[in-house]
Parts: sequence; C-alpha cells; structure tokens
Amino acid sequence: MIIGAKNEIFEVNTSESYNKNIFIFKNNLIIPYINLEIFDIQFVHPKIKRYDKLDFSFLIFKDVLEIAWNYLVNDEEKQGQIIFDKLSLINEYLTEYIEATNIFTEYYGYNFEIKFKEQYLFFSEEIKVRNGGLNFWVPIADSSLRKNMDDEKVQSFFNKECIPKEILELVGVSDSGNISELVVL
Repeated sequence: MIIGAKNEIFEVNTSESYNKNIFIFKNNLIIPYINLEIFDIQFVHPKIKRYDKLDFSFLIFKDVLEIAWNYLVNDEEKQGQIIFDKLSLINEYLTEYIEATNIFTEYYGYNFEIKFKEQYLFFSEEIKVRNGGLNFWVPIADSSLRKNMDDEKVQSFFNKECIPKEILELVGVSDSGNISELVVL
C-alpha cells in the first residue's frame, strides 16, 4: 500500500529505525526501513495506528532537488551532498530530516536533509506492527536488544531486486536493475 504525503497525511520517526541502503533512480529516492515508527497518521488502516513500529516499510521521495548528509567517524564529522537540479526555485520544495543507520557496517547515525516535492510511505498488506516504548523490530542483536527477525527476510528486504513493483511504478522504472545505490562513505 502506498500512502502519499499530500497535506501532511503521515509523519514518521526514523531515529529508532534500521536500514542498509538508499536507492536512487533519476531524482527519486527509495529508502527501506525496519522498525519505522508512525508518529502521526491521517489515513485509516485496520492494522496501523499512531506510534506503531512497522516491520518492513519504505520511504519514497520523488522530484528530489538535493540530498545532504553527515555522520561521525572516530569523532570526526563527514559530510556529503548531491544536487539534482541547480535551476529550480528552492521555495517549491519541502524539506525532511531523516536518520539512517547502516546496520551492516561499523558506521552508525547518518543524518539526511532531503529537499523534495513528493513523499510516500509504502508497506505491504502483510505488515506486522509493534507498539509501545520498548517493543521494537530488531534485525541484528546488539548489547541491549535481542534480534527478533529472520535473517533471510531481512537480507531479502534490503536487496534492490526485491523492491516491490508498486514502488518501481511510482518512480517510473520498469526494472530494479536500473536503480543505483547511494554510497555515503
């Protein structure tokens, strides 16, 4: 199911979420998340309510003007930026701040600023949710949380070949092989 963010239909929290990749097709971003938290919703869904954490979901940003990021390596801040269109008027774009944590590297805590025209949330009809302050979806064990997700499902979810066809159609690509991965290191 794809939910559009026209008129502030949803708000999410990425700070406790896990991800591995950020995919790019032209000036569109596709970001898979585990444990994405719904902060505010103005749509009706039989399984999802405010403060639910989703097992597998995607944030999609269309017509991205610019993406900038920063992260720490050995207490040194690193930064990067991609500008897709230098000629557009900045006031035509919305800005979203998200976090991303590549769970399969030693680098954690990427902060992104994305300027875009359209934002979407995707989740499957088989979505599983958790609710409550300490009730998380955990794809890898760490010092404070036990893993509670299947390794194969997690690896498959982060594979660009497994991006749902609804998302591919939304961003205008017919084959996931045409999608690139953003490398921030």
